[in-house]
Amino acid sequence: MRCETAPIFRGMTVVAAGLACAAASGCGYVTSARMWADSALPAGRFSTQDEQWVWDGEPVTFELQCDPGAVHFVVFGVDGDETAVSVAEVAGRYRWTRAFHCGAEPRTLEVYATPFLIRGRCDWVHDKASDTWRYYPGRTEKPDVQTAAEQTVRVTCYRKTLRFRFEGRGGPPKGLTLVLTRPDGGRAEIAGSPQAAKDAPFAITGPEGGVYTVSYAPTHEQVSRAGTTHAELLIRHADGSTQRLARDVETP
Repeated sequence: MRCETAPIFRGMTVVAAGLACAAASGCGYVTSARMWADSALPAGRFSTQDEQWVWDGEPVTFELQCDPGAVHFVVFGVDGDETAVSVAEVAGRYRWTRAFHCGAEPRTLEVYATPFLIRGRCDWVHDKASDTWRYYPGRTEKPDVQTAAEQTVRVTCYRKTLRFRFEGRGGPPKGLTLVLTRPDGGRAEIAGSPQAAKDAPFAITGPEGGVYTVSYAPTHEQVSRAGTTHAELLIRHADGSTQRLARDVETP
């Protein structure tokens, strides 16, 4: 998901020429800026923490708050991917949403945001063919003016795999049901059979010394953004008996 952006900025009048002149003449930045992100707190609330954690696949919304009238657009970027956002959520507040992904090991990236005033036409142009933004200043155009210091947030993308160990009763289990419950009441139920195809939700290994191991990697929708998610596995054993195993999954 991405905030609404203007594909190409043309013919925009500078509403604060004095601010642009002040910035261009070396007098320093002429507006304040503050970076927010909604990954650190539950219920979609935003935080100014400069170190935040996100689950693998989780989309995060970033907001740059600036003085209204001192910015025409904001360039958001991460890992070489940049987007120019010209439509404010409300006056002085520009938002951009990015989904983060990682492998088995956590991955830390720096997200940055910089506000600009346009002098002529926007120096960032949207390439529709590749759906990317490119810095493309015109030779005869005055360059856009950066009006505040670049703001950054370090985001660490991670995931956890749940593993449950149990002794087999009469052979491999006949069925498995995992229930994940978030503090906000959200609930996900995942059911599967160890005899199912390779794309079954669970991975089961063993027995090693009579012990089986069931593994499952939750998605970002199934766990709490911040706090604890309760996990409970129901095992239907080969001998007809059932067993419940429970644990809490901590998320930063």
